[in-house]
Amino acid sequence: MQVVSIDKVGETIYGCLDDGISYHIFSIDPGCSVEYEESYYLSDYEDYDQFVLSYSQTDPSFCFLETPVVINVTDKEDLTYEVMLGAWRNVWKGEDDS
Repeated sequence: MQVVSIDKVGETIYGCLDDGISYHIFSIDPGCSVEYEESYYLSDYEDYDQFVLSYSQTDPSFCFLETPVVINVTDKEDLTYEVMLGAWRNVWKGEDDS
């Protein structure tokens, strides 16, 4: 699984995951489980760049990563705030929690 977009506003982390089947728009708060807002099948897009261009039509303020970040979780339902906070720190602060 990989993170293709991640940001943090206050304590809420939001972004987009690629689980190998779909892109999932998500948000998560401390002590809560991940909330998935929308999903988009990878097979509906030629590649990652096409998805980014397509989604930017929906939400032009959404920031996608040039290079997705792999996270060590196999099931999107097992994601925790701590895992996503570690991914956010890795992307935006250059810290690696692994």
